[in-house]
Amino acid sequence: GRKAEDAGVALCPFSGYDCVPAELAMWLVSKALEMEDAKLGDLALNFRTKGGAPPRGTIESVLDVGDGKGYERKDGDERFYPKEYEKTAKDALSLSYFLLPRYQLGQCTGPNFMSVINVPVLCRAASTLGISSDLTISDRSVISGAPTLLNGYGLFATLPYIAGLIAGAIALVIPPIRSFIRRRIKGYSYNGNPAGKVFVDASGLSLNSKSTATAKCVFPGDPGIYATGHFATSVANALLDATSSDSNSPMPLAGFHSPVAALDGCGQGLLVGHLKDMGAEIKVEVITDGDVTAKMIDATKLQSKR
Repeated sequence: GRKAEDAGVALCPFSGYDCVPAELAMWLVSKALEMEDAKLGDLALNFRTKGGAPPRGTIESVLDVGDGKGYERKDGDERFYPKEYEKTAKDALSLSYFLLPRYQLGQCTGPNFMSVINVPVLCRAASTLGISSDLTISDRSVISGAPTLLNGYGLFATLPYIAGLIAGAIALVIPPIRSFIRRRIKGYSYNGNPAGKVFVDASGLSLNSKSTATAKCVFPGDPGIYATGHFATSVANALLDATSSDSNSPMPLAGFHSPVAALDGCGQGLLVGHLKDMGAEIKVEVITDGDVTAKMIDATKLQSKR
């Protein structure tokens, strides 16, 4: 990261399903609040997917963690996010906050297993985007469809989902089970589903609790293959536009940054525009105390005030 920064090179990891939709949603509601001279304080994210399955590489990564092959922090390694965001991350990933059902954005939600990646990335991006370290994050998964009284507003589907996660986590601790799964997936291949979708609903409450911004996003493709391809391609195209010889926009942040943070200062809605070109639907609204109705915001017009 340091060498890239010194050389003026932008390195943008986390440019797929982890973690473009989460980071973009935070950016959308934060910038919408800034239009009302407000700062983001509480971020709620609801994820729902349709028509997907885990690629073999994802399954193998989970098994590697069980085998103790995950990343280990070494002496001298830089912190991934500033220390002042440590409480934000710990609260968001605490066992009780993460695991238990939570009523959020109008329905009961369960744990989002991607939170272990999303939350640290959001904390790192928040520091770059000037979002307060008093930020709280709730990153959840919607298990049911539309909330109704008949499905307990999502509770009836969420409880067995949580039980399955707990049983799966316990099973993965047992080495013979991990070995069995590795043998079973040797011939497994998932080629993606172009008809799949990724749904993200986000709500951002200002620090003074007087303004609320919402973002509703629909991204085409299953999360593991097609949507990830769309995210990565959109990031690459946005970087190309921002760094082309005829660009009038500021350059992306040099160094190691998540893509939304890196592109934040590169003109109005650069990444949003490319995602829409790929078929994404993005709707942003903001409402302040005293307003009768929410104001629609053109997401392609949002940009940094820095």
